[in-house]
Amino acid sequence: MTDNGRLTEGEFRDAGQHLDDLVQEFEALPFPEVRDKVFELLQAVDVLHRAALARLVDAVREHDGGALLERVAADPTVGTLLVLYDLIPEPPAPTAAPGTLSFIPLERIGRTPVRTVRRPLFATIARLDDVPPGTMKGVEADGVRVLVANVGGDIYAVRDVCPGGSVPLSLGAFTPPVVVCPWHNEAFDVRTGKRVDGSDGPGLDVLPVSLHNGAIELAISTTTGAGAGRALPRP
Repeated sequence: MTDNGRLTEGEFRDAGQHLDDLVQEFEALPFPEVRDKVFELLQAVDVLHRAALARLVDAVREHDGGALLERVAADPTVGTLLVLYDLIPEPPAPTAAPGTLSFIPLERIGRTPVRTVRRPLFATIARLDDVPPGTMKGVEADGVRVLVANVGGDIYAVRDVCPGGSVPLSLGAFTPPVVVCPWHNEAFDVRTGKRVDGSDGPGLDVLPVSLHNGAIELAISTTTGAGAGRALPRP
């Protein structure tokens, strides 16, 4: 940190990388209620920052037609934030200002290949009426086979494949909360993905799901990450 208390460019990049790392850690938490609150917090912070920066940029542009804005945007730290919030054009890749960070505002999701702060994208995979308590159902979403199970009224989702092979678990037996592979006779708790057959093999991938107006929805943007637990009502 400099003598005036400001971050150096290196510290700014490190802080941004730390933020991105923390977001990815929260994204992988197996607690949807915690994860949703974290992303709600990030969304609120993003809205405040975007509104304030937009007003600041407008005021600077009005001052002298944009000459001052061009000068301050040449600073890598300032330029990075203005680009991330779509307040100035993004420079071409070969001449991008050094120190550009990997994290970006939530609104820019889908326009960059960089892993970013984001809320999950939900896709309906079944109706709640299709999976009564004590039953399970195999579906497919975004190219992923998913097993949806109803345990005492709570909905859970796991990848519909036995870790020991490619056999769909949805063809097996279900005694809530345990599903048994029809080929290997391996047993798993659909709530946690953990084995309950006493073996040391891998467990199931638990997928994040949500309930919304009677629909069971899967967070398809996080199906390649860690599990999330049972479904919660969406806001």
